[in-house]
Amino acid sequence: MIEEPQTHIPEANASNIQTDSIAAKKKFSLAKFWLILFSAAILAVIICEALGWPFLREPAERFASKQLERTVRIEQPFNLKLVGGVKLNVGGLYISAPKEFDAPHFIDTKNITLNLRYSDLFNFKKSNQLRIKSLRVNQIDAQLLRHQDGASTWQFNADPNKPDSPFPIVETLVVQNGSAKILDPQTQIDLAAKFHTDEGHLNKTASSVIEIQGKFTQKTIKGQLITDGFLPIATHDSASPPISSKAWLEHAGLRADFIGTVSDLFGQHDVKGKLSVKGPSLAVLGKLVNVVLPTTDKFSLSTLIEKNSEVWVANAVSAHVGKSDLNGNFTYDPRPVRPVLKGNLGGKRFFLADLAPAFGTKNSDGSVAKPENNQVIPDRPLDLPSLNKMDAQIAVNLQYVELGNAFSRPITPLKADLLLDSGKLSLSKIDARTADGSIAGLISIDTHLKDAGLNNDKELANATKKTALAPTWNINLRWKDIDVEKWLAVSTQPKKQAQSEGKKESPPSYVTGMLNGKTKLTGTGNSTAEMLSSLDGDVSLYIHKGTVSHLIVEALGLDIAQGLGILLTKDNALPMQCAVMDLTAKKGIAIPKVALIDTPVTLILIDGNVNIAKETLDLRLAAKPKNMSPFTVRSPIHVKGTFKTPDVSIEKTPIVARVLGGIALAFINPLAAIVPFLDAGSGEESPCKQSLADFKKNL
Repeated sequence: MIEEPQTHIPEANASNIQTDSIAAKKKFSLAKFWLILFSAAILAVIICEALGWPFLREPAERFASKQLERTVRIEQPFNLKLVGGVKLNVGGLYISAPKEFDAPHFIDTKNITLNLRYSDLFNFKKSNQLRIKSLRVNQIDAQLLRHQDGASTWQFNADPNKPDSPFPIVETLVVQNGSAKILDPQTQIDLAAKFHTDEGHLNKTASSVIEIQGKFTQKTIKGQLITDGFLPIATHDSASPPISSKAWLEHAGLRADFIGTVSDLFGQHDVKGKLSVKGPSLAVLGKLVNVVLPTTDKFSLSTLIEKNSEVWVANAVSAHVGKSDLNGNFTYDPRPVRPVLKGNLGGKRFFLADLAPAFGTKNSDGSVAKPENNQVIPDRPLDLPSLNKMDAQIAVNLQYVELGNAFSRPITPLKADLLLDSGKLSLSKIDARTADGSIAGLISIDTHLKDAGLNNDKELANATKKTALAPTWNINLRWKDIDVEKWLAVSTQPKKQAQSEGKKESPPSYVTGMLNGKTKLTGTGNSTAEMLSSLDGDVSLYIHKGTVSHLIVEALGLDIAQGLGILLTKDNALPMQCAVMDLTAKKGIAIPKVALIDTPVTLILIDGNVNIAKETLDLRLAAKPKNMSPFTVRSPIHVKGTFKTPDVSIEKTPIVARVLGGIALAFINPLAAIVPFLDAGSGEESPCKQSLADFKKNL
């Protein structure tokens, strides 16, 4: 029999094995404990999630009240989900308004579902703006109020050193029934709004209606927006789908209608569709959309409008302003510090008289502005500081510009660059063609507010007064080879009258020749009256190779016998050896340095002044016939009075020879200075040179 060898385990090793076994059992027991505890916790969370954490309603009220620094009430039923974010279904939510506001609440809602991301809650204190992923409300009333100092009902930060809280961002919103009061003196808004959403039933398409009514800039405003579904457009999601929409708005006599699509209503406000607007003045539309537009007569316009992200695009703009028919394409970018308007302005027919309201004949609402003290020149303050609110780059190409009844020929075409840069508005590179001639140059007004530090529209409105700045006007134009006979309606009046009477012989035009000259003027002021009353500069006009009606010349010389003879027989044209007017303006008083018409039969001189500030006339016309007649009245004609009621009379003394001598002596040196520049480029010696020689010889 063979005995198996016995294994001998040392006593120390046996002790170690036993210790390890005990430790393993302890670790297993501890892991089992934690596993059970973790499982219990998960089970508790699952149970609480299933029950909706009903015991958290009151702690949530206290937490929200502390975080928002307002009274917050959460009404039952209460159902909260915390997995993957915060999803809250409650019977109602109430958030009080700040104590300094006379308002029942900030928000009072019934039956709401609220979804929040944890990241948005953590970022709330940093960004000072609450972001809500989605909000579904059966009924809501919001009091969106702001004081002049900037404090608002949606401002949850009590620290005055921190910026105002912006309105909460709601990415997706569904409102079955709602109302809101919006009061903001900074933007001059006082509105009541109503919301209604019908999500569709019985195969009907979902639709929503937003209605507003109240005041904007202290004038009544009301409107309505109807969309095919509210939820997709009331988002901050750039990928939100466009929804068919219709809208209308009425404000201060203006009516706007829109039909198209809208998306991301509370985000980027993307829009695409057709917009039609009519109203008493473009200025009303400009104030409504915060764009600088001039005061005009009644207007109507239609355009295809589109907004993607931040930039607005208006294509195929068709506008009727007064009698003018205009068109164009424009883009408006609000992102720079001063928003930028770019585009082109054209038109089949533009009436210059339609610009008059922009220079003060009408108020911004389209009503007539009557000058004070029974004056003629408009004195309504122009909204010039608003030119600092934006920049513009507009290419102007008007096919036909009607100058008024005094002119037979229009400007065809008028091309220019309209620029608005840092408060300086200019119409530069003017190229206007009319009556075989041209007008070129620059017109500008500089309202730049240097270091003014203006922050809002109200400060802009008072900017000129605050900074003691006065807008500076500049007019620099050149007139070249304009056919006076074709241009001036009065010139061809004798011919038209003869034709209407069926006469075979046609009398000569009153005035013919090629008009040339230049205008270089500056002024300051906040109204047309102020600007004209401060004019400094020169205006020089002369007619080259022209003629004048013999009848007019004799009438100015008051040769009664020859005048009657011409009337009983026929008129003829006299060549103008020299026809020039060189005016100088100083502080709104225009004085002729030289003003004369020299013909073979009569020399006509004009002196005196025109006081634009006082709107008074003090001119004297002295005519010296070169042929002798016993019936010639030798006293000059005096034109006095006001622009509104001029008074023409015949002076009894001194006799015309003495008057002519004094005027001619005063004209000799100024005429000698400008003779080299008259008829420049014609290759011929100026006839005014001979007139100047006659002056020196005969005086």
